[in-house]
Amino acid sequence: MAILDFDINSVERRESNYELLPAGWYAAQIVESEIVTLASGNGQALKLTFEVLAQGYRNRKLWARLNIKHNSPRAEGIAKQQLRELCESIGLASLPDSTMLHYKPVQIRVKIRKDDTGKYEDQNEIAGYKPLGGSEEHNQSIQKAVFSQPASQPSAASQAPAVAPWLRKSA
Repeated sequence: MAILDFDINSVERRESNYELLPAGWYAAQIVESEIVTLASGNGQALKLTFEVLAQGYRNRKLWARLNIKHNSPRAEGIAKQQLRELCESIGLASLPDSTMLHYKPVQIRVKIRKDDTGKYEDQNEIAGYKPLGGSEEHNQSIQKAVFSQPASQPSAASQAPAVAPWLRKSA
């Protein structure tokens, strides 16, 4: 037997469970990014981890994979259009390093992707980006909330790799 001395009143209740987010627009920020090799061997994807900032869903994680290098020019073109939309939404004209996307509030459009085969459960999918919007005061309050949580941000030294992630050679 383990003596825990645990009192549920001493722990904050989670804001949400892990059910699907309803389709719609949510304030979010990117908290992680990396280049991953596609399982198919057809190229590389920029994998982005988003953290929802919206009340009721705060800290929920969603992922986007953008096929920034792909054997199919169409797949690569779509990914680059999505990356452009994301960059424009947070005010970046160029992106030498994916860490420049981190901790910049943005609106993400979440949709529910259904699996017609019945093999997989329905999943949330990020389907678009737009600037945070709202009043300047609203945007500042969200940014203040984001930057008042320093534990979730990496150190400044780890934010600036010398080579852009998509230019790094895989081991």
